[in-house]
Amino acid sequence: IGLTRDGGNFSVEYENRVINADGDRGTVKGRVVREMATPKLQISHLELLTDFEKLHPGMKKTTSGSSTVITGTGIIDDSLDYHTVEFVGETKDGRDVSIKVENAINLENISLDLKEKNDVIDSITFTGCYEENAASIDEPWSITYANAAA
Repeated sequence: IGLTRDGGNFSVEYENRVINADGDRGTVKGRVVREMATPKLQISHLELLTDFEKLHPGMKKTTSGSSTVITGTGIIDDSLDYHTVEFVGETKDGRDVSIKVENAINLENISLDLKEKNDVIDSITFTGCYEENAASIDEPWSITYANAAA
C-alpha cells in the first residue's frame, strides 16, 4: 500500500445467530450458527496519488502529455478491483507477523480532508470477500507469525 500514518486496524466482524427454543433460559451450546464473517483492514494512506485508482474500485487513470486524470468508471471490475492486502510487522519480542485479507475491496467512499499546512490522508478500509461457489467456507483472512525460538 505504501506509506501510512497512525497505523491501521484489523477486525473481523461476525454475525452469529442464536437458535432459541421454548423454555431456554439463555444461549444453548450447539445452537449458535455463524452467519457471516467480514474481515476488514483499515489503513490511513499517506501517499495520496500513488496507486489511488488501485485502492479505490471503479477508477481509471489516463495520462496524456504533462497531466494525469483519475476518474470513476462506474463499474467494479472483478479482475482489477479485488486484491490481497497484507500488513507486515513484528511482535513485541521481534518475531515477524503478517495479517492478510484476501479478495479485498475498498468499499468506503472517497473522502479527503484538504487542510492548509496538513498532509492529506486517504482512509482506506479493505473488506475481504468470499469466492462465489468456493468449495471451502474458510474465512478470507489469516494471521501468520513466527514461532518463538526454541
